[in-house]
Amino acid sequence: MIMLLKRIFFFLLLPSSFVLFAREPVFPVHSPESFVQLGGLGELRDDVYSADLNLAGAYAPCKCFSVFGDFAYRFVSYEYNLELHDQIHEVMDLRVNGLNESYVGVKMMPFPLWGVDVTWRFPPCGGSRVNRFHRFGISPFGLYELTQNMTLGAAIEFFTFLEKSGFRPGDELGLKGSISWTLPWYRSDRSGWKLDYVFLYRWRIQESENLNLDKPYRKMDDLYRGFKMHVDAVRYFTLLKRIFEISVYYEINRGYLFGVETGHAFGFNARMNFD
Repeated sequence: MIMLLKRIFFFLLLPSSFVLFAREPVFPVHSPESFVQLGGLGELRDDVYSADLNLAGAYAPCKCFSVFGDFAYRFVSYEYNLELHDQIHEVMDLRVNGLNESYVGVKMMPFPLWGVDVTWRFPPCGGSRVNRFHRFGISPFGLYELTQNMTLGAAIEFFTFLEKSGFRPGDELGLKGSISWTLPWYRSDRSGWKLDYVFLYRWRIQESENLNLDKPYRKMDDLYRGFKMHVDAVRYFTLLKRIFEISVYYEINRGYLFGVETGHAFGFNARMNFD
């Protein structure tokens, strides 16, 4: 009986850590575009400090369609524990390095104000020990140019996961809103500054299941609701008749509406646009 309870407890914790606590980039809602982007980030979550290198790109043969990919490589992950009263300091190399989460997808915008994203996320290789499930996502979105310098975006997200090793993660829904504001902007040479703010609220709409257990014990009790937030500042400039971007950003990539636990990420991106 004790062994059975230990197995149930283990399997309750395992899928929750796989799905809930993985890093995921949070981008503003935007139309199809062509670009190549290189970036890096530092992340702090659950006393773990990590560093990633990111390569992303998209190709849009027209203004209504694009294909894109986003790949991350994690170099290091160190866990730092501090116990003030007993003055215990511990640093541990988690020996996590390799490909992190990677995404491919298509963006379709057949009408001026709305479109849809279809994405596929691959499990990480050596770059992470969480979120090791394939994920399919579909996200209808809308864009509205409120003023000449401000664009509003909104999206609804639906994600479902492939079963693996007898585990079936529950489906998820999300709501995203974004504001992009250019100030000042010089249309003659297409240069200037842009500020982006993104808020994402996501929740699991059904419990995950461990199909290795008997039917009465399969539910994982891992329903959750949480938010992510992204703020960035982007500098545009023209070089060799191409538009380049340099941006810095901050993300809260795991948050709770009624709690204080969060994950933090600071990063930069360098992008060349082909539009």
